[in-house]
Amino acid sequence: MLKKITAVSLALALSACANTDALDANITSLTSKVDALSSQVSDLEAQQQSVSADVQAAKAAAEQAATDAKAANERIDNVVASYKK
Repeated sequence: MLKKITAVSLALALSACANTDALDANITSLTSKVDALSSQVSDLEAQQQSVSADVQAAKAAAEQAATDAKAANERIDNVVASYKK
């Protein structure tokens, strides 16, 4: 019985060492995938910030255009009101 337990323990110990290499390979693979995803997230954050800045610029330009159009309409209304035949 003791010989069987010793044999099973030795087999488990040897197989555990073999699994460590596979585990290390899996960890390395996962680490590289996490690094790649982190890089992609950083790139997407930079793109999102750029798009956000562009949106803010477009919003400011639209507000300025609306203000200019309103001022032009007021000038036209004043010209029309002062015009007499």
